[in-house]
Amino acid sequence: MFSISRSSFSSVSRSATHVVKRWKSQKSIEVTLRANVQGLGKPVGRMRNQLYPMRLANYIDKNAQHFKEATIAGQNAIQQIQEINKAHQQAVKKEQRIVHLQDLRNRLQVLPPLVFSRAVNEVLPGSKTIFGSVQAEDVIKELKEKHGIIIDKVVVQGTKIKSVGDSWARVDLADLGTVELKVVVERR
Repeated sequence: MFSISRSSFSSVSRSATHVVKRWKSQKSIEVTLRANVQGLGKPVGRMRNQLYPMRLANYIDKNAQHFKEATIAGQNAIQQIQEINKAHQQAVKKEQRIVHLQDLRNRLQVLPPLVFSRAVNEVLPGSKTIFGSVQAEDVIKELKEKHGIIIDKVVVQGTKIKSVGDSWARVDLADLGTVELKVVVERR
């Protein structure tokens, strides 16, 4: 911002003391320069006659400036509130996820063994190899249909069982570790 005299001086040939006296007696106004203007600082009425018509400077409206400052402060406050709200929502979601995983872990730990019946390859006597296998999809389906537990395929590990007998399937519960489920494959 720069202060210039509001009045216009018709002649620069007046004495410097006279100009200074006249400058002091006039009100100063504040302007915002839009471009770099050489020689600015000499009070020759340049704002009204030259700078403003050529769109090199604008008058500053004090009310508009206060409004702009208040608007910027309000926008900053809104942005901070939004960031706090977002962080709070993320914390709530994380807490809900942890509670859900703890509930799921407790339900999985008390489950009886999951029993599957499969046909056995009897070409070789005493063979325990089954036709097909028990996979993650089978464990998920069994948990959903018989126990009402819904989990994703991604969290079930180690379930490509190809023989009769007892085996284990692991359910990964992220931060809470894993839960092992006993899987029993019987002859059909």
